Amino acid sequence: MKKYIGFLVLAIAFLNVSCDKCMEGDKAEPASLFVDLLDETTLENVFVNETFTAQQISIKDLEDKLIPFVFVSNMSLIRIFPDTQNPLENTFIITLNNDITDVVKEITITYDVEAIGQECYTTYKTENVQVPNNASEVIDGIYRIKI
Repeated sequence: MKKYIGFLVLAIAFLNVSCDKCMEGDKAEPASLFVDLLDETTLENVFVNETFTAQQISIKDLEDKLIPFVFVSNMSLIRIFPDTQNPLENTFIITLNNDITDVVKEITITYDVEAIGQECYTTYKTENVQVPNNASEVIDGIYRIKI
């Protein structure tokens, strides 16, 4: 009888330890978009030609809530981390405001979100990204937008 109790204890302990395949520190990469803003006349990046600086970027949703982003200085791109709570018809506005030259540009971007359930977490992916007021194209996962 003691052999069976010992075996049962070992079996329960093994099942409790081995069922969790998630590693500590496993987490999803947040949904993001890379945006390259180009002068529509010269096709130069507006940060490279110094029309705007990284400090002149603001990104907000339609409720005026700030959207987090990072300026990737070595590539002059903006990496945007849009809200992923609503699956359909999301919008944010990139505002570039050069106080010195009084040039202000607004770029509206709409997108949907797809949730992909993983074993340890849920990842979110932006899809159906549209730039309704500007010419744009996607090259190697980077949204190149003419302003």
